[in-house]
Amino acid sequence: MAALEFILIAPALFALIFIIVLYSFYFAAVMGVRQAAAEGARAAVAGISISQREELAKNRADAVINAYGPLLAAGEGAKVEATTGDSVETFKVKVTYNISESALYDYSFLPMPPSPISATTTVTNGSY
Repeated sequence: MAALEFILIAPALFALIFIIVLYSFYFAAVMGVRQAAAEGARAAVAGISISQREELAKNRADAVINAYGPLLAAGEGAKVEATTGDSVETFKVKVTYNISESALYDYSFLPMPPSPISATTTVTNGSY
């Protein structure tokens, strides 16, 4: 009797575990993109000129992305844009990652959240 119950329940339990693992990878990628944008913006505060801020922001965001390893490396990897913000006193860092190119989307039998993942962080300029 127990074997029959296992045969009936096991596929649903294994599917649930598989779905939890897939969505965990997705949410880890979301957190990685957000962290890269935030760290890039924090690093940009130390820059004096716009070009120096862009360089600092891109280098720091790329370092965070590389620390996540293969999770944020599928396809072309994450893209970092560092520009002045909406006003002269602000600086904006935007990180975009097309997660649909990863194997995560190839093995999912349920709908996955939309792609690409994007995060934008705006900070006020420092070094006055």
